[in-house]
Amino acid sequence: MSGLIKLAVVGAAIVGIGFWIAEGVERQNVRDCLAEQSQRYGIARGHDVYLSDVVEVEVYQTYGDNTATRFVKYRIQGSHELQSTTCRW
Repeated sequence: MSGLIKLAVVGAAIVGIGFWIAEGVERQNVRDCLAEQSQRYGIARGHDVYLSDVVEVEVYQTYGDNTATRFVKYRIQGSHELQSTTCRW
């Protein structure tokens, strides 16, 4: 019985680490998108630097090159307002 408990704990830890890594990759994708928008279009200036929370990422349309347009909702430091934009990665 204790072997099953240990296996369950190890399994939960592995799944948790997987989610943590995936969240970090998604957060970096949003940060990169905001930096590009700031440089390219002059919008969302500083949002890549002050990004505090990625609230939601929803895939809108997928493409044959394994990228997708995503609706992104996020927060920046010092504000409780929800920001939103579209990104492609």
